[in-house]
Amino acid sequence: MGVGAGGGVVGLATTKGNRVMHPIAFQIGEYQIRYAGLLYLVAIIVAWVYTWRVAKRRQWDSDVVLPGIAAVVAAAYLGARLHGSMRDWDRFAAEPLRELVRSGDLSFFGGLALGSIAMVAFLRWVKLPVGAAADEMSAIAPVLYAMFRLGCFLNGDDYGRPTSLPWGMSFPDGAPPTVERVHPVQLYEMALMVPIWLALRSRRRLALPDGALTFELCVLMGIERFVVEFLRPGFSEADYLATSQWFALTLFAVGATGRFRLKFGARR
Repeated sequence: MGVGAGGGVVGLATTKGNRVMHPIAFQIGEYQIRYAGLLYLVAIIVAWVYTWRVAKRRQWDSDVVLPGIAAVVAAAYLGARLHGSMRDWDRFAAEPLRELVRSGDLSFFGGLALGSIAMVAFLRWVKLPVGAAADEMSAIAPVLYAMFRLGCFLNGDDYGRPTSLPWGMSFPDGAPPTVERVHPVQLYEMALMVPIWLALRSRRRLALPDGALTFELCVLMGIERFVVEFLRPGFSEADYLATSQWFALTLFAVGATGRFRLKFGARR
């Protein structure tokens, strides 16, 4: 743990035998700088540098990398915020603009949907091969996702259901706060990104048609999100499946359908 400029304790601490996470990295005057924001910035920089190197290696126009990253990040953030604010539909329907600005809830699937649309549109606009470019980004996607999940962990949001397991944690300064010991689902997802990244890395060495790696990533991420949702607070056995699990199944179906179509087309 550490101490910020404002004197507050930040980082991972232990209180009465219970591990808790404080989200503030440091403070400059009245402004608090969160670990999550710093980590999200690092993830964007990593994506930019990686994509720029891919463009150089592929002999694509590297000048379009920065505006492309900016467009996709902006669209993903808007989609995540829009879908996140729509979860409380009654409040959103009453004051949509106010909820869009005020709500701090971000949705992974909303960000994925609008970010993907922006990426495809931008690649078509600059006349780059969509499938090949998407496959290149898919190779690093698990790393970037793990970084974002670490940001969620440090911010104290998107944690799991209460647990009595010894590695359970509480997030008294989280969003929302909780003093109960809960599953650190964010860390589970980070760990699950390792086999996904290894699988994609091994598949990347094969002579696959353009777009195949992207669809395989959709399949793997759909499975991962479906399984992890069982540990989230939103899951209820009475509802059979959580809303996020239906989105995960949709992601899986998109990936499986696209992959089989590529395979079938390659044999014709």
